Formats: sequence, structure tokens, C-alpha cells
Amino acid sequence: MITTDSDIYKEYFTGNSPEAKRINRAVKKFAKVNSNILIIGDTGTGKEHTARTIHSLSTRKNKPFVMVNCSALGFTLDKKDLFGQEVELEGTIQRTIGLLERSNNGILFLDNINETSMEFQFELLQAIKENTFRRINGKTNISLDIRVISASAAEMENDIENGTFRKDFYFLLNPLSVTIPSLRERKQDIPEIFVSFLKNYCHENEIEIPAVPAEIFESILEYDWKGNIRELRNCVENLVMMSPNGELSTEFLPFEIKRHPLDFLEVKNLKGVITEVETFLIKKALGKFAGNQVKAAKLLGIPEATLRFKMKKYAISKS
Repeated sequence: MITTDSDIYKEYFTGNSPEAKRINRAVKKFAKVNSNILIIGDTGTGKEHTARTIHSLSTRKNKPFVMVNCSALGFTLDKKDLFGQEVELEGTIQRTIGLLERSNNGILFLDNINETSMEFQFELLQAIKENTFRRINGKTNISLDIRVISASAAEMENDIENGTFRKDFYFLLNPLSVTIPSLRERKQDIPEIFVSFLKNYCHENEIEIPAVPAEIFESILEYDWKGNIRELRNCVENLVMMSPNGELSTEFLPFEIKRHPLDFLEVKNLKGVITEVETFLIKKALGKFAGNQVKAAKLLGIPEATLRFKMKKYAISKS
């Protein structure tokens, strides 16, 4: 994926958790300097959002923001896409402008930097280090003034140790670094993020903001969110589109709601609930051992005499 838009991201990280506050402080400080930055974080945590926010607050905010998916280099993206190209046709030079040149004076965002092949690591290292490059088949050097923000889904020390990532390139990209926490590491922010996504989505689609039952918040706080912020945003959009007008429904949560094992019980007289639970468990234990009361009592953790008393009390047959 490649984007060259210069949209201004107004919001920082939503939430009041210590983790969100730490990221917001880092974003503000990093925006004031011109050093390269490495952003580490799980998929969907907001690495691109962080990069764009830094761009929007920096002195380069009115210059290009160009994103390159480094995992595509050598596959769907080649050197011509990165460096541009010059081709002579009938005495006229035809020029293709590459991503590096398009990012000049602005920010080059190298996403999935840890998945860059060794060949492209060398090419990028030379261009960024020397602040100059040539188009493919070009004869003149082009000066390069860019700030590089790169992102990885994992720490890269192992990649350096096993030789799949150049140490010199790593240190060139990493004078400043920040780790973005997963959503499960800042669960207290989830309701606020949920409401923010809900308001934004409804506003963008001219939909009246629906009511949110307490069960929705209980469910999203219990869920693990392996897809992080991105998964939560998708969840909000799915809920709004699938729920009836006026109120969101847990029926349309895109994951199975974790319920308490006794959630099926109706609220009623406590003695009646106890009777219901004991009857169910005794029958289940007897059924497991084909009516053998000695084994059933041992499984239930009660004396055999107590089991016989309760069987009589609840009219439970041996079979």
C-alpha cells in the first residue's frame, strides 16, 4: 500500500491510561525534532496513525507524507517504484518519479521495515545515509532531504543477530524509538476509544448516534482484541450497520460473548437456585458413573451419606 496524502491527523492517542499518556508525550516531543524514528507495535495498534500525527505536528506538516509497505519491495514494488527511472525515447528523456523523490522535503514512512529484503536494505541505507540517489538509468545525483519514520510489528534485535537485518541500517533508522502498547495493555481506554469511533462513524455517515447498552461495554472489556485498535474500529462499524436503529445490540458483536457459567440461571429465590444447581450437578455426577454413588460422591467432594440425603430430598433416582 502506498499513500501520498497530506491529511492532518488532529487526534493523538485516545485515553487516559498511563500508556496512552506516554505515547502522547512521545509524539509531541518527537514532532519537535528532525531525527529518524522507529515505531514498534503489534498489528493494528496504530503505528501509521502515530507516524501521521508526528508529521502533522512537525515543521514538515505541509510537505509530503509517503508510505511504503516494505514487505512488497521486490515483489509488487520494484526499484523503479522506489527510485524512479529515466528512459530515452526518440531523443527525449522520459522520467518516472519514484517514492523517494516524491517524499523529498517531507516524511518517508517505511512500514513493515523488518520485512525488507537485504538488497533493498542496502539500497535504502545508501540513499538515506548519503542524502542522495539516482533514478534507474539516470546520470545525475538527486539531493534528498527526508525524515524517515519506520515501523515494525516486532522488536528487531533477533533479526540483527540472525543476519536478516543490517545492523548499520537499524541504527540509522533508530536514533529515536517508541513502542505502541496493545489494546489489552490499556483496557481502561477501550470504552473511550469505542465511543470516539462510534461518534466519528455516525457523523461521517450521517447516522444518529445510537444508545449503547451496558452489556456492550462489559463485552468489549472482556474481549482480548488481538487485532487491537483496527479490530475495535471494525467492530464499531459492524455494530452500527447491523443493529436496529436507536440502540446497539450485543447480537451483532463480531465475536462470541464470554458469559458466566451460571448466566443461564434466572434471578429468583436463592434457595430455589441452590436446589436447581445441586440437582443438576448430582444428576450429572451419577450419569458419569452409571449411578455409582460412591464415585459420584467422591467427584462432588461430599460424603456418600450426604449424597443419599440430597438424592432423597430432590427426588433423584439412582438411574
